[in-house]
Amino acid sequence: MKIAVLAFGSRGDVQPAVALAAALASHGHATSLVAPRNFTALASGRGVEFRPMPIDMVEELHAPESEALFSGGGNPIALLRWSIQTVRKAGGGIASAVLDGAKGADLIVATALMDPFGALLAKRLEVPCAHAWWAPALAARDFLFAASETAPWRLPSWANRALFLALAQAMWLAMRPAYRPACEVCGMAPPPFEPPLRRAVARGETLLLAYSEALLPRSREWPANVEATGWWFLDDGANWMPPPGLERFLAEGPTPIYVGFGSMALVDRDATIDVVLRALAQAGVRAVVSAGWGGFTRGDLPASVFALDEAPHDWLFPRMAAIVHHGGAGTTGAALRAGKPSVVTPFITDQHAWARLLAARGLAPAPLPHRSLTADALAAAIKTALGDGAMRERAEAIGVTVRAENGLVRALAAIERTAGQ
Repeated sequence: MKIAVLAFGSRGDVQPAVALAAALASHGHATSLVAPRNFTALASGRGVEFRPMPIDMVEELHAPESEALFSGGGNPIALLRWSIQTVRKAGGGIASAVLDGAKGADLIVATALMDPFGALLAKRLEVPCAHAWWAPALAARDFLFAASETAPWRLPSWANRALFLALAQAMWLAMRPAYRPACEVCGMAPPPFEPPLRRAVARGETLLLAYSEALLPRSREWPANVEATGWWFLDDGANWMPPPGLERFLAEGPTPIYVGFGSMALVDRDATIDVVLRALAQAGVRAVVSAGWGGFTRGDLPASVFALDEAPHDWLFPRMAAIVHHGGAGTTGAALRAGKPSVVTPFITDQHAWARLLAARGLAPAPLPHRSLTADALAAAIKTALGDGAMRERAEAIGVTVRAENGLVRALAAIERTAGQ
């Protein structure tokens, strides 16, 4: 079977799609991955045909408006405006790349930010579509997954559902005009007024939620075609060569903590680094700091801090005492699989929700939003994560559960059912 996997966004958005595409290829499916050109190297050597979109996501995420958005708490209106501008600016080129990459496919897997367009394209090509998200993407009465810096009020169950539906409809109506040029490029009808995912699930199409029910149980009201599979990990640790000095650093003293903010752009990188270094000193801990796309590092680091560009989480996190991160879905899952407590400094959208979930489950201290992060607060949270025995036990216990899951195997089975195999 020929399958086209569509992905767009930062490393956290695309890496799970790379893992899925590689799993599909290893299962004998002719798999193409359509994603921004920055991910050529990440997809290489995995048996996948990579079809690059003509967009540089590092450049996009480091544009002034992006840095201001990510360091400003992710104001929903500002985020919506940024999303509309991005789709309008890149939509035509992305649409052409996606149409070319999906031609001849027997099935399309439309992931996260590519889901609305992927759903429309699958209808145009008259092939089945499986949908995938890294966070809850449907209304639910039993919880409200609120992607806002401020925690929502405790609402009645009917209000949880009504609020999610209203927000999803409003956002789609605002985004819908930006998709029109892309639809025209592909010879498709104008986008519908109802959010495409809501229509697709109602028709019985498969929706895969790539996170663990050990952290967020599936809503009891969702239909059977919605499945929480567990996280889709891209494990490269077995073949990864640590940079010179890392293993020596790990062996030279107490177990360090990890600090990294993934693909998040920093308006004032030096100020953030200074806050982190002062917090590490106050907490009296050693640390491995990952630069990520934000360039979170500098040359004059103390001997108690080891800097690296990046490392496979499956290799690094089990060797850490705690994980300080931005709350991205994939990093959250990797920290849980390693059985380590988190300290979360969320920037935008679902990162705030994951941070609150971890804290509510006793797997992390209270969230520390990035835009108001201080050295004192970060040091106190690190001390809590390292010194709270019950928190560490809970993290170790959920790690056993998450390691026993195989989200990719469940996703493969669901996709093959979608295709009628």
